[in-house]
Amino acid sequence: MSQKIVFMGTPEFSVPTLKSLINSNHKVLAVYSQPPSKAHRGQKIVPSSIETTAKEHSLNLRTPVSLNDEEFDFIKKLGLDIVVVIAYGKIIPKRFLRLPKYGFINIHASLLPKWRGAAPIQRSIMNLENETGISIMKIVEELDAGPVMHQDKIKINENVDALTLSKILSQLGAKSIIDSIDKIVKGQAKFKEQNHKLATYAKKIS
Repeated sequence: MSQKIVFMGTPEFSVPTLKSLINSNHKVLAVYSQPPSKAHRGQKIVPSSIETTAKEHSLNLRTPVSLNDEEFDFIKKLGLDIVVVIAYGKIIPKRFLRLPKYGFINIHASLLPKWRGAAPIQRSIMNLENETGISIMKIVEELDAGPVMHQDKIKINENVDALTLSKILSQLGAKSIIDSIDKIVKGQAKFKEQNHKLATYAKKIS
């Protein structure tokens, strides 16, 4: 059954999931990404990977500096079923979370509650973890603290680097998101609360 979806993401890590949604029977009504940023020596304005992908597929792209009243009204008028978020880079205001029929779903690059926050891939490597994965969860007000409905686990070792691991995990998320949406719509998704006492935080790396 086709669902009306808004997608929110920014870096290359988010692209496989967006493409998975584009190639599904669901309708991507809008794509949100961080505004273009200055990069490299020439300080040229560079669009995000998601902005580039959205334009390639002629999707309705929005790159607001903040999720303000204008964006709230825009999303409200869409009559959405679900919002899919992966590495967007902005906190979703609480009032937005109630807009879609099935809420906001996030793909996070760790086995929650371990490594909540901005740099879970790098932190799992730095901490010499022997496994990591992705978690598909419902977004709540607290960062990466929502109930989890699905996890994919993979083994890692000291020879893996962040770029390689990022590519593997981004593909895992892309493969699992369509099935997860179907389960949510059919009422078959089982969201399990995280054990917040076991939470660790992956601070942003400068």
